Amino acid sequence: MSDVVTIASFTESLEAEMAKLRLESAGIEVFLSGENARFMEPGLGPLQLQVNADDEEDARAILADVGAPGAAEAAERAQAGEPDIS
Repeated sequence: MSDVVTIASFTESLEAEMAKLRLESAGIEVFLSGENARFMEPGLGPLQLQVNADDEEDARAILADVGAPGAAEAAERAQAGEPDIS
């Protein structure tokens, strides 16, 4: 099993769900971290879109192609070697 990496963060649940569905339709397994916490307490931190490290490059490319919010910033941090703090 590969490690899980965060590829984007969202403040809006709808945007996170749309990005998740787009990746799943491409056959990429997706995890949405923070989903349950926001259900219990709306507005509690960002939702983090996570994928297996093996799928990271493909997932980032798909999100960049569809202009998913949060994807460009996360990609820039990854390229710069900055830690994912989202």
